[in-house]
Amino acid sequence: MEFDFTPVIDYFPTLLKGVGVTLLIGLAVALLSILGGQLVAVISLYTRKAVNWPLRFFIWLFMTTPLLLQLYFLYFGLGELILIPAIVVGILGLGFHYMAYNADIFMATIRSVSHGQYEASRSLGFGHLRTLRYVILPQAFYRALPQLSNNMIIMVKDISVLSAIGIGELVYVSQYAISITFRPFEFYITIAVIYYLINLMMEAGQSWIERRAAYRR
Repeated sequence: MEFDFTPVIDYFPTLLKGVGVTLLIGLAVALLSILGGQLVAVISLYTRKAVNWPLRFFIWLFMTTPLLLQLYFLYFGLGELILIPAIVVGILGLGFHYMAYNADIFMATIRSVSHGQYEASRSLGFGHLRTLRYVILPQAFYRALPQLSNNMIIMVKDISVLSAIGIGELVYVSQYAISITFRPFEFYITIAVIYYLINLMMEAGQSWIERRAAYRR
């Protein structure tokens, strides 16, 4: 078999659009899952059981069911009740999925902060919320950075699952190009290289963020 990358060159602008969609979705999901995970962790740890048990069930549900099933449920299940654009479903589905994992990480790192720091902050006149905001959560966030970064690298690769509901990310536009050119290996090799380069950039960003976090501590 001879490889011919001419069709890949012809469709490269289309692939770049898919990369752009992938990165934009990744950014939205990262913000939703990290901020939401932090909020879910705080509510789960510092509220009554009537409130935190439903959130713990949410964490358990999204961590124990397949991502594709969650996307189908949101897209086809809720789609019967509410008209939701596919890209919104994709961001919410991935966001909730990784929010559950990030919440679990934040719960562990919040617990790892010495309770003496909480008591010292309260003795200095800080209220409960200000203590969480200025003392507990910053330390918990820095401790969670390595695991959060790893989750985000995995999440970017999981964006390819969104092609199942018709979102024009990298894999979806590649499949479209393959259906026209009938050159699957060339396109699959190309998108594998693209994902590898994205991973390299994210790993470099992770190292930079962790160095900055270590310096600030």
